[in-house]
Amino acid sequence: MVVKAFKKLHLCINVFIIFIIVLLIFLSFFCDFRSTLESSEHFLLFKKNVFYFINILSKSIPILVFLLVLYLWRKLANKWVIKVEKLNVGGASIIFEKPEELFNQQIRNFMNTKRTLFFFDPERDNISDTLTSYYKTYEFIRENMAVYDTKSSQDSDYYKTGNKMIHTLNEFLTSHQSNYRRWFNNKTENMTDEEYNKCISEIQRDYRKYEEIIAGFEVVNKAFLDYGEKFKIDTKKWTAAQAENNMEE
Repeated sequence: MVVKAFKKLHLCINVFIIFIIVLLIFLSFFCDFRSTLESSEHFLLFKKNVFYFINILSKSIPILVFLLVLYLWRKLANKWVIKVEKLNVGGASIIFEKPEELFNQQIRNFMNTKRTLFFFDPERDNISDTLTSYYKTYEFIRENMAVYDTKSSQDSDYYKTGNKMIHTLNEFLTSHQSNYRRWFNNKTENMTDEEYNKCISEIQRDYRKYEEIIAGFEVVNKAFLDYGEKFKIDTKKWTAAQAENNMEE
């Protein structure tokens, strides 16, 4: 019933519009609309008002554009992020996500493959390679924090956690990276055949500050286990793997 009534109303409107158009065409053969309108005081007043408002709008266009841009920026600032993947043609992509969600996703995906951030094994892991991995993690976190602006970073727990992660890695790398790399590079360049056949775990123990750097790894691992909970990273998978390896040994 409602549909039929709507169709009838629509038909009536169309018929009325057609009737008006036909009537105006018919009257145009017998009436001078221009002379009649121009002689009308009401028409002249209407014409003046129209031109007055058009003049005001034309002068207000820059202000209206500015207000529109400001509104869109406030509305979409926390939803759209321009992320540059590579500095080449086609490297820029627009990601329709909030900075908070983007940062969380990027960090979680990255750290989900970095076991040594959570569990460093002195018997299996190469300290030099792990230092490189830690430095790349430091750079990755710092680069991805750029998705935040000043306002959105103030109330973001993930941004604050990112700052803590950078601080933890910076403290460790500043304390150990330069000294260990200098020693390790010299060790590998002047390695004897007997030393070359040793496992990496045995070679690393010769470092004069071995106990200190291992203690440093433990501090980083403990801190990142807490950070991992924040980003919902399944760190138990590495605990289970470590337990299996210990059983096999």
